[in-house]
Amino acid sequence: MPTRKVLAGFTLIELLVTVVLLSLLAGMASTSWSTVIGSSKHRQMINELRLVFAVARSYATDKRGLTTICPLSEAQKCVDDWSLPIAIFTDKNNDKRPDSGRIHRIFNPVPSRSQLYSRTAGRGYFQLAPDGMSHGTLGSLVACSNMPNAPARMSYIALNIGGRLRVLDDKDGDGTIKLPWGPVLTCPKT
Repeated sequence: MPTRKVLAGFTLIELLVTVVLLSLLAGMASTSWSTVIGSSKHRQMINELRLVFAVARSYATDKRGLTTICPLSEAQKCVDDWSLPIAIFTDKNNDKRPDSGRIHRIFNPVPSRSQLYSRTAGRGYFQLAPDGMSHGTLGSLVACSNMPNAPARMSYIALNIGGRLRVLDDKDGDGTIKLPWGPVLTCPKT
């Protein structure tokens, strides 16, 4: 008795419907994935800034010397350009230059598509006293991240008198942060 062959497979219509459904799901997933990546990169930048200030505070108390945190120019002087790598160094003579050219540590916390701006009245640096407390005028940083296909992220990072950071985030994603004492911060347009 002859056996009958059974053909197995998809019809062209079934294949097209499957491809369309997969492309729709992939499109939704990539938008969602961009949001997750954008949020993760911004949070990583904030955590790295926390590390910068924690290392500097530890260094100040360990070395018992005035410690400066700032981006350095090619001439090894503090500048107010936070897109540059951030240096930590002893600054016993308070000239905003590394003593004997020695830099304790350099950080690069700002990922691509992110910006970091200082609110230090144009000084562009932070200092910690030998006891780990903030030295001189206090200041803050504003971190802005704008990843493609993801909502913009914004954080306000303030150094308190005790030499510790406090972070406020833009919770509603409107691109502004209202500080408790009244001012409203926005990220500068780039």
